[in-house]
Amino acid sequence: MENMENQQTQPVQQTRRRSRRRKNSGCAGTVVYVIAVLGISIVLSLVAIFVANDVFAFVKDDAVKEITVAENTDVLSLAKQLDDEGVINYGTIFKLYVRLKGDNESVLAGAYALNPNMDYGQIIDTLANSTSTETIQITVPEGYSTMQIKQLLLDEHVCTEEAIDEALNDYEFKHEFLQEEKPAKQGWLEGYLFPDTYEIYKGNSTVVSSLNKMLNNFDEKYDDEIQAGAENLGMSMHDIVTVASLIEREAQQDGERATIAGVIYNRLNNPDSFPYLQVDASVLYGLGRTSGKLSEEDLQSDTPYNLYTKQGLPPGPICNPGYASLYAASHPEQHNYFYYVAMPDGSHLFANSYAEHEANIAASNAAQAAAASAEGSGE
Repeated sequence: MENMENQQTQPVQQTRRRSRRRKNSGCAGTVVYVIAVLGISIVLSLVAIFVANDVFAFVKDDAVKEITVAENTDVLSLAKQLDDEGVINYGTIFKLYVRLKGDNESVLAGAYALNPNMDYGQIIDTLANSTSTETIQITVPEGYSTMQIKQLLLDEHVCTEEAIDEALNDYEFKHEFLQEEKPAKQGWLEGYLFPDTYEIYKGNSTVVSSLNKMLNNFDEKYDDEIQAGAENLGMSMHDIVTVASLIEREAQQDGERATIAGVIYNRLNNPDSFPYLQVDASVLYGLGRTSGKLSEEDLQSDTPYNLYTKQGLPPGPICNPGYASLYAASHPEQHNYFYYVAMPDGSHLFANSYAEHEANIAASNAAQAAAASAEGSGE
């Protein structure tokens, strides 16, 4: 009987084991399925987020991109260029967006300033706006102020005064180096419009694009060597550009830039003995002038750029310096000079004491008198 019972019980137990195996197998399959579904859902969600971010520009880099569109370019064929330039991330999605909106018209040739933080609609609207296809080559000399650059653009009939004023005062340029805290928005581009020769488009709608070219050029020229020099001096970029602008307007000979830089830093580092930089070019800038002799009244003028009455550096650059002055500002010559005076040929006499400086002033005055006499006699 017991053997029969065991024989009857055994199949039942085996059946239960098989049943448990099936249940375990079914549970494992369900878990794998759920994980797979969740994984696919997460991937699709991430893709959707990235695509939506590209289309609507929720969170994207705000560096300005300079785009030049050739003749007979339509919106669809432009997708690859925008993708390559980093304005958009998904050219195929951009094409689909354009098709859905029915915006497959030709894009007007010209230069455009586009931000990656623009959504697709803003990009298309910008590219569809009227712009000039006529170009002109302009040269911005080293040491030009922003107002001189403005006048240069007006003299070359690049745009109207209203258009350039709006771009200079109201447009929110996105370059990181412009976001550093400055005393005032007015003149905030001073020092950063890099002097060079540029091929630009004429027309009011291209002014921002032209200024962006100059700002982008500055960003490239302010290289690792200048940055390293600034860090060694404990100076910010804005301070380096400000010092460079003083050097640019004071130095007329390349070999003296680093020497003049050394004088500026010697005075800045010895405020008890030399509280004022006494840079004439800065006083002129505060008076809205670029040249000429300073009167006693000028030297007492109440402007933040009067370095005969205001201590330390001026609130910002007084012109747009070139690379040589930027380099000199970040790599000043080491010496004991605290004074300099200009000679008629543009060179300077340097001194480390006031007595020596007075002697140099006398020599400068004598040289200027001799030069004036020679000019008057026709020699």
